[in-house]
Amino acid sequence: MPKLEKETPFTVETVYYQKWNAGIKEGGSGVNVYIEINDTLIDLDSLYFRGQVAKLQSNTKDSLLYIGRLKSNVTTSSWPFQIQDDECVMSYLEHDKVHYFKISNIKEHKPLNYPKNSSNR
Repeated sequence: MPKLEKETPFTVETVYYQKWNAGIKEGGSGVNVYIEINDTLIDLDSLYFRGQVAKLQSNTKDSLLYIGRLKSNVTTSSWPFQIQDDECVMSYLEHDKVHYFKISNIKEHKPLNYPKNSSNR
């Protein structure tokens, strides 16, 4: 099992997750996890949350905000961490080495329910 760091060289400012529904059956549903840090020199890589893994993507409008997009009903085969439902593990790169850090007490924001496409009238 990968070693979890006790602290990071940056500060995790905000972490929350938000469920979403596409509004059409084919669009599915899922959870987005948002992580905001205070350092532009660090690259966040991946997120482990509720049995899934997602690449963390930097927000185009805010380079300190990263988003992990997880679709419902998708599980991963190898899960190296024992974490609770309100915890995640993020990986980040520092000096070309991958590090892992667990974040606890992640809060849930109000779900996003996208409207159904009304062009079929």
